[in-house]
Amino acid sequence: MMAGTGSALNPARGQVSVLIDAGGEILVVDVGCASPNVIARAGYSLDDISQFFITHSHYDHVCGMPMVSFVRSFASRRMMRVITVPSAAQELERILSATAGAWRVDYVVRTVRAGEELRKGELKMRVLEALHTVEASGLLVEYGGIRVLVSGDTRPTDSFRALAAGAQLAIHEATVPSNMPAEALRTGHSTVSEALQQTLGASIRALYHISPDSEEEAARVSGTGGVIVPKDGEIIKIC
Repeated sequence: MMAGTGSALNPARGQVSVLIDAGGEILVVDVGCASPNVIARAGYSLDDISQFFITHSHYDHVCGMPMVSFVRSFASRRMMRVITVPSAAQELERILSATAGAWRVDYVVRTVRAGEELRKGELKMRVLEALHTVEASGLLVEYGGIRVLVSGDTRPTDSFRALAAGAQLAIHEATVPSNMPAEALRTGHSTVSEALQQTLGASIRALYHISPDSEEEAARVSGTGGVIVPKDGEIIKIC
């Protein structure tokens, strides 16, 4: 489910968040400010999320974590398990100490690097390279023969493009319109046309982290060649 599909400031969309339900094992990749409400509206309990994967430290990708901590403080107080890149760990520790810690919700932050593999039951994850203005990562999730990729904020990478071929779902950021390549390079993002190239070969090609600038172009390409531009709360069923 796309719990948030917008860039840091897009009045039409909430900040990015992707919920992956793999046979009841719930993983959330990034937690935008509005995503806790979107997740709850879809019928998921914030208390049942087994792991949070934060791609990088920018605030629009972590600003929903205080609300998750708050909700868990009057639910079962289950351990919050957070996975992120090393440079984002300090920021997450600061946020969680002031929220989960203050509300007596246990949490743990684990650091990972590109290429590292993680497993939770039948759910397998591999941390992907990302090229952004800060240390960042993407994520490959595999479950029951299904492959899902989430790019996070990044310039195009060879590794994502290679893995997208044959994937059931490839979700890639498309922050910048194609006529502004210098802006994409400056800000460490991808243009819409670059995102389309990155997702070639995937059965479903989803564009997210849409900005007001890229909204119109993204809408034009939606519906062609397996490309979708989902809205907040949209559920993408793969099987």
